Amino acid sequence: MNITVSVLIVAYNSSETIKECLSSLDNQIFKNFEVILIDNDSKDGTVPIIESMKSYLHFPIKTIYHEENLGFAGGNNLALKYISQYCRYVALLNPDAKADNQWLQKLVTEMENNMEIGVCASKILTYDGKHIDSAGIGMPATLKGFNRGEGKDIKQYNYMEYVFGACGCATIYRKKLLDEIGFFDEDFFLIHEDVDLCFRAHLAGWKVLFVPESKVYHKVRSSIGKMSDKDVYYSLRNVELVKIKNVPLKLFIVYMPGILISYVTEFYYFVLRHKKLKIYLRAKVDALKLLPKMLKKRKMAFKIKKTNDKYMSSLLIPIFSEEFLKSKIKKFLPLK
Repeated sequence: MNITVSVLIVAYNSSETIKECLSSLDNQIFKNFEVILIDNDSKDGTVPIIESMKSYLHFPIKTIYHEENLGFAGGNNLALKYISQYCRYVALLNPDAKADNQWLQKLVTEMENNMEIGVCASKILTYDGKHIDSAGIGMPATLKGFNRGEGKDIKQYNYMEYVFGACGCATIYRKKLLDEIGFFDEDFFLIHEDVDLCFRAHLAGWKVLFVPESKVYHKVRSSIGKMSDKDVYYSLRNVELVKIKNVPLKLFIVYMPGILISYVTEFYYFVLRHKKLKIYLRAKVDALKLLPKMLKKRKMAFKIKKTNDKYMSSLLIPIFSEEFLKSKIKKFLPLK
């Protein structure tokens, strides 16, 4: 059987969720897929659980147990080396997510229907199914991506539409796209590598589609912890790398007021409110240290640029739009 989709899973200390994740793939209506599973040196019993399941799973699975943590970016890049030569699509599923049985079917159908689409975003819900975690990634004029619909009722965002990006928790990429622009940037390690990839996809002329009927349930930040030092560091550092690598110079200038507002609110939220000054400074300094390397990668991305600045600007959400403002208001409410 020629495999149509390769599903990549990068696990790290995922013993509490990996069984449900793999079981959800076993229940997919769409059957023509394989799984490539990378374990990033888990220490909590993840590996024995995976091994115990392999005998009864109804899909081909390749497991690679790595002896160091390659991060989300490095783990997925390693997994890509093991996909079937016949694979047309590469899907990602976090080990702390379980997929609805129509998840893959809905993604593949949209890919097959429109050759302009390079990426499809799933509707990612919280694990209890009560709220939205991500309805695709929006890119405001602050040039800092955010999860659309985060925290909102699951009945919202129920229509298909083009969006800026797709959360790497659960998404699908056209293999032709990855052949053209490359996969994840391993300098990101984790967080915002999915935004970087989608930015490069847009520059190269591809579209990103949000598919609301493709649903998964996600335990947010289960492996690194929300507002953990690791979470904050990579969020603050990598948002700068995305800008350095991908934003056309003209857009930098045009949207500078929004960027400056973003820095002020970012400083308030992480430093004044959450007392993360040392991590904030380390993240920004480390981003500057990576500047020469990111500028070289920028040249590579812009060599294959097919879209103009007007089109890229059309993808951005105004900072005073209701959608963006509501997504940020909760972060600035007093701590309880």
